Amino acid sequence: MRVDPTNHPCYANILAVSAAVLDAERDVDGSIVALSKLMATTIEQYADAKLPAFAAQSALARLTEALTANVDTRRLLGEAHKEYGRTAKMLGATAEEWGPGWPCYTVEEAIKPKAAPLRRVA
Repeated sequence: MRVDPTNHPCYANILAVSAAVLDAERDVDGSIVALSKLMATTIEQYADAKLPAFAAQSALARLTEALTANVDTRRLLGEAHKEYGRTAKMLGATAEEWGPGWPCYTVEEAIKPKAAPLRRVA
């Protein structure tokens, strides 16, 4: 039986936390992509400039550490997300009951770039 989520006493709280979790996950995902591109660009540009391979090694080592830290952060955010899901379930808010009103996103939505807000000419 589908439950109207807007009648849930913690509806605003669940949506506020959910929005913050999803924003944090998307930001970390974007950082992982940006660092990966930076690593690839560094290698390509150093090669294009005919610099020796070792010239980029120190920077690449630091970027590897940064990328690893971001991947660890993403994993921890995923674990926190599961904990929030447990809290929501404890409050009686589940994806099955809320249907399309459930605040989690799909993988397709996660990798899709954020749309710019619509602008109108006054």
